Amino acid sequence: MKKIVLIMSLIAFAFSAISQNCETYIPTTVGTKVTTQHFDKKDKLTSTVTTEIKSVEMIDGKQQVVVETQSVDADGIPSEKTELTYCCNGDVFEVDTKSMLDQGQMGAYESMQIEYTFENLQYPPKMTAGMQLKDGFVEAVVTNEGIKMVTIRVDVKDSKVEAIESITVPAGTYDAAKINQTIVSKTGFITIQMQSIQWMVNGIGAVRTETYNKKGKLVGYSVVSMVE
Repeated sequence: MKKIVLIMSLIAFAFSAISQNCETYIPTTVGTKVTTQHFDKKDKLTSTVTTEIKSVEMIDGKQQVVVETQSVDADGIPSEKTELTYCCNGDVFEVDTKSMLDQGQMGAYESMQIEYTFENLQYPPKMTAGMQLKDGFVEAVVTNEGIKMVTIRVDVKDSKVEAIESITVPAGTYDAAKINQTIVSKTGFITIQMQSIQWMVNGIGAVRTETYNKKGKLVGYSVVSMVE
């Protein structure tokens, strides 16, 4: 359950200005840090994720931003740092789908070989109520000395913009696109399906994420607490 709660809230940023008409959801200023706090259904803090912008450059005509993320659990124990890449492809903002994997879980396989296949999530230049968004997925096949150990896959599908509305989080009050989507996570033979609601802000990203189980009960949520 914890893995699903963390999936969509790693993306907590946005560009304030960029070429081509691309509305992006990550900062372009190197050194910018965004802190996202994760809570369980009883409002207990479970982890804090810090994301820092490491580089911004044009590669093959695309604006690419490399970020470094690190999670610290409720006991203060940090995870391994992970680098992710986001870009503007024409007027569409693409999200690195590897951000949907539980980095704590993937850290257990760091001494093994991992092969990724993926379809990045995409956000159009202007989101409006009723808009359907493109599906995305990431699949990681873990092998050790040529022996397949496990396959991990996360699908984000049936994404729809439900409304444009105001939302207040510790970092501030914003006008946001409220996005409802289905997340299916499969590790080996174990499959978990959840419903996620995200509030995406132009210039910030996902400032709040709520995750529900198949019965519609809240599993956990995250909020952006600081931008610095």
